[in-house]
Amino acid sequence: MITSWSKRLLPFWLLLAASCASQAPKPAAAVAPAAATPVYFSAGQLDSTALIEPPPAVGSEAARADLQAVLEAQRTAHAAGTTARAVADTVIDCQRVAEVLVPVMPAMPMQGSTANPAPLASGDGSLAVAFATRAAKQVAGATNAPKTHWGRARPYVDYPGVERLGDVAPDSPLAIAGGFERAHTSYPSGHTAFGTACAIVLAQMVPEQRAALFARARLYGESRLIVGAHFPTDVDAGRRIGTAASGMMLQNALFQADLGTARAQLRRALRLAQTAP
Repeated sequence: MITSWSKRLLPFWLLLAASCASQAPKPAAAVAPAAATPVYFSAGQLDSTALIEPPPAVGSEAARADLQAVLEAQRTAHAAGTTARAVADTVIDCQRVAEVLVPVMPAMPMQGSTANPAPLASGDGSLAVAFATRAAKQVAGATNAPKTHWGRARPYVDYPGVERLGDVAPDSPLAIAGGFERAHTSYPSGHTAFGTACAIVLAQMVPEQRAALFARARLYGESRLIVGAHFPTDVDAGRRIGTAASGMMLQNALFQADLGTARAQLRRALRLAQTAP
């Protein structure tokens, strides 16, 4: 039974309840999940350790020849002035390989207009190169298993006469962090697998410039000798793994779908016909 006193307080209680309800915490708005990176290739698809022969045994004639090739590559690069390019090639970006792509220039540009000297640095061109980089990084992951399996030391670890440049320089952030040569062993070269994959993916988009792309990818791998990060046999093995893994990736339906978009973007950026000759 409601007393007269209770009846007088009823409006107050109703007002208080309404106020508390308005101040109650509201459920957080749903946050859209971050877009996942598409998977075109996973390292488990390829037994890359079984794909390549073991590295030369320490102290063998083949190992000595490997070392001499590193020292000669460094001497030649200093003499030819290509050391800076090799150091720049430590960057994991297909832009390093794509730089050889030649755009079609208009025969008679309009007065006051200037051709873009770097058609791959922004817009459609950068999007296409970023796609190639994502795909090539997945391919390079196939070198991790044999690196762990053989645990070959970097050239400068056993041979102090090897100059350390770029990402393996004594003052590089990786070296300062410590353990680079233990966590990232020498055989095979992941950089070379990556560069090879860059050339293969980009050649799918611009097949008429395939020769230039593969020549640049070969230089990208050879840069690993110049900076003292790898032996020639590391580079050769990385190239084989990069080729095999890329071949498997080309069979991926999702990769092919995204490749179609990237191909149109890159050819548009280079002012090439959408249909390759």
